[in-house]
Amino acid sequence: MRSRLSAIVAAALFAAFSTHASAQEAAPAQLYSGFVLVDPETATRTADAWLVVRDGRVEHVGNGATPNGDFDRHDMRGLYAMPGLIDAHAHLMAGPQQVEVIDGELQVGITTGDEFTRSNAAIALAFGVTSVRNPGGSAAAAARYDAMIANGEWVGPEARHAGEILQPPPFDGESFAYPTSATEWNAEAARQAGAGMTYFKLYTDLTEEELALGVEAARAHGLVPIAHLNSVSWKRGLELGVEQFLHALPTSPALLEPEVREAYTFGPDFMVRWWELADLDGPLLQDLAASLVRAEATVDLTLLANQMVYFADQWETLLPLMANPPDYFHPAQLEALGPAYEAMRGVPAEQLARGRAVWPKVLAFARLLHGSGVRLMIGTDGRGGAGIHYELENHVQAGIPVWDVLRMATSGNADLIGLSGTGRIAPGFEADIVFLGADPAADVGNVEQVAFVVNNGTLYDRESLLGIAREIAATARSRVAN
Repeated sequence: MRSRLSAIVAAALFAAFSTHASAQEAAPAQLYSGFVLVDPETATRTADAWLVVRDGRVEHVGNGATPNGDFDRHDMRGLYAMPGLIDAHAHLMAGPQQVEVIDGELQVGITTGDEFTRSNAAIALAFGVTSVRNPGGSAAAAARYDAMIANGEWVGPEARHAGEILQPPPFDGESFAYPTSATEWNAEAARQAGAGMTYFKLYTDLTEEELALGVEAARAHGLVPIAHLNSVSWKRGLELGVEQFLHALPTSPALLEPEVREAYTFGPDFMVRWWELADLDGPLLQDLAASLVRAEATVDLTLLANQMVYFADQWETLLPLMANPPDYFHPAQLEALGPAYEAMRGVPAEQLARGRAVWPKVLAFARLLHGSGVRLMIGTDGRGGAGIHYELENHVQAGIPVWDVLRMATSGNADLIGLSGTGRIAPGFEADIVFLGADPAADVGNVEQVAFVVNNGTLYDRESLLGIAREIAATARSRVAN
């Protein structure tokens, strides 16, 4: 009896191991070879490199003769490989923005929907973005995105999210919330944490008291308080406990030296006027940089936001992707952006000239923060990746070394977002890799020349990813036509 039972157990074990082996044989490891490996961590290029990917992770990396074995082999000669890009400011779930007057009241909202999310995510991957920080939007849409990515129904970057943006009216709708008491702030933070969010996004028009309530509520529920501030200064935000700052717009009068402070008023030209008055060598901004370092705070400058305003009449040459949107951009999003683009194109010539005059000062601010040791992130404030090469170019134009910029957009962002398994091409890390047609360390703009993307071990060519967005856009156009 015992020997028969042993035989049955042995047979079962053999069957189990055989099935496991068959499954492995059905999905052999992937061998990529012949490329130049660009490593921002070590600021090196390695010619004739190869790497092995198994079960979604990098197993081995080398150069020269490739290993023997049963691999699916991919000849990548003529290409450059680097870690997948990470966009630290990507609103993946955002659809069209609406500006409406309802019952005499102005309302601003952002629509969400599966087709917008799927399109944004596919485009992000097509531009080499394999991970993002989504700094605000619908928590329900973000949670749905994570679920659909996890079960393989959608294709897109890994994401860490903030839920609804905390902002008073006229901002309203599914992407915004405005608690009006300590109890409501606590409940909102609890709800967003329960939906799986990582960050709590505090926005421009909150008072100092509201900002303090928001930070306290975020921390009580394990969320990271992040902020785009305006009247409340970054320095005061640090004192209240804000950990991450967004946009190169520290436009509080409290950060202007006392002798010029009264000359500043918040108006349509505030993105220009504040910079005209700011003193980068003065004690207030020098102290701000030192305070950011001491607090180990992070700053995501999104220099593109400034550039698009200051050079609104030169997009065709400076930002052709923005000026002439390709056919894969969702038509409803483009239609909603139209009035905003037209408004920027209508900025008076005098104000544009002033904007171009302060642009070097904005770049010098970026250089000041980097040189002071502030932990900088790189993000686009876009829908997730399209145009990320413009933002990297802006950081290089600011005087930040190209290797530093590439590191910031890969392992640097990964570390600051808390994505411990990605951002590097090394054994044990997620296989998040972008293959480029030109050397990004020679010209950082070459990150736009994406040929292939490996995301969690799965290989995609750029055109197939853009094809997902094109199909969504075509369906939307057909729906409107009918």
